[in-house]
Amino acid sequence: MKIMKGMLQTGVLVLFISVSLLGEEAYAGPGESQKLYFGIEINGVLCGYSEISLSPLVQDGKTMTLLKQNTFAMLSALGSQFNTDLKLTYHIDPVTGRFSYHDSDITQGPTKLGSVISVTGDTARFTSTPGNREVKIPLPPEVVFENTLSFPHLLRDFVQQKLDQKTYEILEVRDAEVQKSTYTRVGTEKLELAGSTYNALILDKLNQKTGLKVRMWLDLESGYLLKATAPGNRISYRADPSVVNRIKMADVDASILAKANVTIADVQAISYMKVKATLEPSGLWVTQEGLNVPGQRFAGTINDNLIEGVFEIEHKRYDGAGAPAFPPDFGKDQSVKKYLEAEEFIESDDPVLVTKAQELTKGSKDSWEAARRLNKWVAENIHYAIPGGATARKTYDLKAGECGAHAILLATFCRAVGIPARVVWGCMYAPNYGGVFGQHGWNEIYMGPAGWIPVDATAAEIDCVDSGHIRIGVLQSLVTALNPRKMEVLDYRAGSARMGQAPEGASDKYQAYVGEYTNPANKSVMKVFVQGGALALDVPGKVVLALNDPDEKGVWRCKLASQLFLKFDKDGSGKVVEMQLHQVIPLPRRSGPPEENGGVPERLRPYLGAYLLAARQAEFTVLHQDNGLAVYDPLEKKTVRLRLPDNEGRWVDEFDKNAVSFDRDGQGNITAMNIDSVTRLRR
Repeated sequence: MKIMKGMLQTGVLVLFISVSLLGEEAYAGPGESQKLYFGIEINGVLCGYSEISLSPLVQDGKTMTLLKQNTFAMLSALGSQFNTDLKLTYHIDPVTGRFSYHDSDITQGPTKLGSVISVTGDTARFTSTPGNREVKIPLPPEVVFENTLSFPHLLRDFVQQKLDQKTYEILEVRDAEVQKSTYTRVGTEKLELAGSTYNALILDKLNQKTGLKVRMWLDLESGYLLKATAPGNRISYRADPSVVNRIKMADVDASILAKANVTIADVQAISYMKVKATLEPSGLWVTQEGLNVPGQRFAGTINDNLIEGVFEIEHKRYDGAGAPAFPPDFGKDQSVKKYLEAEEFIESDDPVLVTKAQELTKGSKDSWEAARRLNKWVAENIHYAIPGGATARKTYDLKAGECGAHAILLATFCRAVGIPARVVWGCMYAPNYGGVFGQHGWNEIYMGPAGWIPVDATAAEIDCVDSGHIRIGVLQSLVTALNPRKMEVLDYRAGSARMGQAPEGASDKYQAYVGEYTNPANKSVMKVFVQGGALALDVPGKVVLALNDPDEKGVWRCKLASQLFLKFDKDGSGKVVEMQLHQVIPLPRRSGPPEENGGVPERLRPYLGAYLLAARQAEFTVLHQDNGLAVYDPLEKKTVRLRLPDNEGRWVDEFDKNAVSFDRDGQGNITAMNIDSVTRLRR
């Protein structure tokens, strides 16, 4: 069975295409319709397109412009591939340029987000799905309704009135609030796009709430957008219809990862780190106060969200001293009130999630024990997958998600039992690709007098975070992106490992295992060595992993992810001759056996059904075949027979390579299938 084997411990919060595209009501006159096409490039790769249709619309006796936009992009992040599909609708007044109705639907793998905005008078009503939460947005008198059609206010102020800079209050539709953005004149330029020549005004837009920067090229005659660029090497531009058939997959890792200059296997052991960083994040307005928090110091400059300076991180483990009672009572503490309430993605009023949180925390001696129980459950039961479920409930149902999904679910669980919690984000050192800093989300949990305590469910850090975490701030917006430029580690401590330390020699207990191991199938070589006083595995070009000492069964588990482990085989003389690399891939059950028996023996029937590999959005099906079980692999498009289970309940496949096991709940019902994928390497 072909299973993705990438170790993906850094993650993204919410990845989606958010590009402004052009249009102008002059394209669609009375009774006319028009289609426009645009290309989307990321990191120099044409990976997406937008198709915009413009047509007249009569609404309440008034002629409006109907804009429908479909955007499609093919992306990959951290080895996972996914498509993004964005659909937008606007009802626009052709005289004022203001819209009275807008809806959007974003689909990215299993993630589905939707919203509707309707405007009446001085109020906009925003409804989001899933959840159907409604927010009423008061609109100031001078509010601007920007859209993907035209920008008449910019034409008026920067062309007709010749302004150099102006700040507007703009209704930002996805964040459901009015935010200030400043436009600054850059100059003019002649553009050749889709076979036409345009004279363009160049403007820089800076959102003062999220820090998002966009450079725009506007047609000097009509005021519509010809081209736009954004951080992360994203660009959109006018194209011809052939763009639909020319797109390829783009890797967005450069937007969320920065190569580091050191390789540290035992990430959880990082107790101190000093990093020289250049970042230009979006998602919040960065301040010195936000970067200087307990456990983290920053010395440097911040210029319109461009961060240049040195971070020193040294988190101390909280021991639970003075933790609030459980259940807690924070009702009178207004400073944490917002971190107790349900939000669009943090559905802490969902009955299923409330019941689960109460079940997990029952009998806790204080709020810290309750929080650790919740974190442990998320770390052990929510498996890593990109893209994730986005909302807490979807993540809980899928039992999978990226780091943002882990953090959102943990915050939801905590709030559901009265413990203030929030999602924070920034970056984390990870052992991928020889060492990187990757965009990452984690949690801070409020413990009364002890303040906000950072924890990380994705990295299985139940009561702390390692000091490879650099905090940017509290999660506020869907346009969150790290946009790293350069990251240089100046110093670190990780167990006994130090910056610039010579390679460690192997102690007697590790000497027998140290060396190179070769995969006979593809001749690739993996190296086992010692770092920081522990055994480590180097998978060249992919990841370096620290290992726990072996358990009673001789299993060496990865410290970051227990589902990845090693076993060593010895010959008759006791010499290690082979290494087995195991990765256990959990597939939550999506559906049970069919109601009809179909001649299936009762002892086999409970196993039948569909099981989801969340990382690939692929359903594996357990079938009855040849008086036994078989698994249909949709990735390989083949069926693999399973032998009868051994004494440990493992169903080994017909090739004697991989093994399948099943999880059950307290009532004995099967809840998941686990595929133990094994690679054997000779020493």
